[in-house]
Amino acid sequence: MQPKVSLIIVSWNVREQLKDNLSHLFSMQTREAFEVLVIDNGSSDGTATMIRTYFPSVHLIQNDANRGFAYACNQGLKMAKGEVLVLFNPDMMMGKDVVDHTYQTLTTHKDIGVMGVKLVRENARPDDQVGRGSVVASVRRDPQFRDQLAILLKLPHLFPDVVNQYLAKDFDYNVSQNVDQVRGSFFAFRRDVMEKIGVLDAQTFFIWFEEVDFCKRVRQAGFRIWYDATVSCTDLIGQSFKQQSSRWKQTQFSLSMARYFAKWCPPWQAWIIYALRPLVIGIGALTDLVQIKSNLWK
Repeated sequence: MQPKVSLIIVSWNVREQLKDNLSHLFSMQTREAFEVLVIDNGSSDGTATMIRTYFPSVHLIQNDANRGFAYACNQGLKMAKGEVLVLFNPDMMMGKDVVDHTYQTLTTHKDIGVMGVKLVRENARPDDQVGRGSVVASVRRDPQFRDQLAILLKLPHLFPDVVNQYLAKDFDYNVSQNVDQVRGSFFAFRRDVMEKIGVLDAQTFFIWFEEVDFCKRVRQAGFRIWYDATVSCTDLIGQSFKQQSSRWKQTQFSLSMARYFAKWCPPWQAWIIYALRPLVIGIGALTDLVQIKSNLWK
């Protein structure tokens, strides 16, 4: 049966979380047929063997090294057969009716270019709110130089309000609405949208900002970005990232930020970000050193 929906999962050393994710996916009852594609980005924890053993119907692409999130997503997108394509993190749990609802929404409302859903943490309650409960803040406004500079310099630790606009602190996650961008852990769009604007920009972005860039291109093409509050997924949030050092994360994050501003904004803004990168990476390295010393004293 030709799948209507393609679920594309990029995985790196999160075998057990991915196993739970896949077990749940294949236990679901859906009206629309779906396929699952997993792109393993050079995991060393036996992820590929686990998939072949327990989930032989999964379309597995096994990379010999970590080629980056955007590159791996594109590998899956080029292999996928569904009309609706969903980028779905390995440390996630698909919610009830999400697959069917996403397909119906995107195929009914052809002006929607990208769709996200409500993301909740484990043990979430129906009345949970962002900031006091388990709803994951998954909507952002377009990055501006002021707020991204503040993030690079860690100013929100001292002045949290400086990024309120960017982080959409006033956003109501119980209301479905148009937004600037949605979190890449559940990121759905139709095939015709991809055919019009292209795949993720893997040449520019290794990781971070690739979904921001994609949303911007989608809106420029005349589509809208839709946050849907009527269905939800559970997000364990960044299990792969927890394995990376602060220095690595700051290196990749600041590089992607600089490249985003070089692509979309006045050149001087990217130049300033590039100039600040050694400081930012140094802060990351110092954080790692402090953490190592702290662990030694435990």
